[in-house]
Amino acid sequence: MLTIEHDISKIDKYFITPEYYVNNSRKYFSIIENILDNGIKLLQFRSKKISSDEYIKISKKIYKMCEKYNALYIINDYCNYKHNEFCHGIQLTAKNLINLEELNLKKNYYYFGSCHNEEEINICNNVDLIKMILISPIKDTSNKKGIGWKRFNNLANLSKKKVMALGGLNYKRDIKTTKKNGGSGVAASSYFFELYNL
Repeated sequence: MLTIEHDISKIDKYFITPEYYVNNSRKYFSIIENILDNGIKLLQFRSKKISSDEYIKISKKIYKMCEKYNALYIINDYCNYKHNEFCHGIQLTAKNLINLEELNLKKNYYYFGSCHNEEEINICNNVDLIKMILISPIKDTSNKKGIGWKRFNNLANLSKKKVMALGGLNYKRDIKTTKKNGGSGVAASSYFFELYNL
C-alpha cells in the first residue's frame, strides 16, 4: 500500500524501533511520534517478541503515524506482510533472501535486504526490486560481534545498491565514517530512541 514516495538515495537516517512491550506502550508511541516530528523519513517496526496479531495491531498504528508525517514505513520480515499490507515496504531478512523465489514480491513496495556476507549482497544485486541493503552489525552489540569498518567497506563496495550501516552506531559520530567506507547512511535503534526520549 504505497501512498508515500521518497527519493531514498537522499535519506541517510533509518530508525528501527526497539522491541515493543505492552507495559510501556504510551511512552513507546510518544517517542516514535517525537522521532517522526523531528524529521526522520524512514522507519522500520521491528519486534520479535510479540504475537502476529499484536504485531499487526501495533503496525497499523505506526503506519498511520508515518502517513501523518510523510515518512516511509517499513515492516520487518516478509512473514509480517502476509497478514499486514499497511506498509510502504519490507525489510527482508537473511532467511527471506535465501528463500526469495518463494516470496511474491509486489512491485509497488520498497524492499530492503538485510546482509551480513557476500552471498546475501549478491542476491540483492540480482533483484531489481531490492533498492537498498543494510549491512550489520558494524560494532559489537549486546548479542552480536561487530564486523568492523574494513569488512563493511569490502561488502559495501560489492553492493550495486544503496548501503546503510547498522549495529552499535551513533549517527552524529559515525555518519562520516560510514560514507568514507562506501555507505550512504546510518540505521539505528537505541541511538534514535534515546535521543528523542524527551
